[in-house]
Amino acid sequence: MFNKAIKNILLGSFSLPFLSGCASIVSGGHQTISITTNPPGAKCAVYRDGIQIGSVNSTPGSVTVSRKESDLTIGCLKEHYDFSNAQNTSDVNGWVFGNIGFGGLIGVVVDMATGAVRAYDHKTTVDMMPLSDKIAAPVGLPDQFPGPITRVTPISSGK
Repeated sequence: MFNKAIKNILLGSFSLPFLSGCASIVSGGHQTISITTNPPGAKCAVYRDGIQIGSVNSTPGSVTVSRKESDLTIGCLKEHYDFSNAQNTSDVNGWVFGNIGFGGLIGVVVDMATGAVRAYDHKTTVDMMPLSDKIAAPVGLPDQFPGPITRVTPISSGK
């Protein structure tokens, strides 16, 4: 009875690595992305499939997102600058190829189910565009992208 229990434990321990994906083990289903702007100090929102999924109150900052096949758009606002955005493309996570020698088909399935088969760039930089005095500054980040950008009325010069 004792030998059978030891045998089952050893067999289970040996097969356990084949029940999980390589990318899932190494990098997981979520990823932290660093967001910077030029110049710094902007408020940014992260959009996937047009819906806001995260934000940074002041750059530089970071946001954690789930790994998906869809690309991300990072949109930012800063006083005296126009709404500016940059893309962060979803790509194949290199760790998924570890399944060739380690996790096999089951590992690929696990990686796909957890989203670990995808990865984003770890850093996104948004170059902000300065506004002329004649263009009103945007107010607030849109809930959806692309979405309407609300602008304040520029200050009148009294002429």
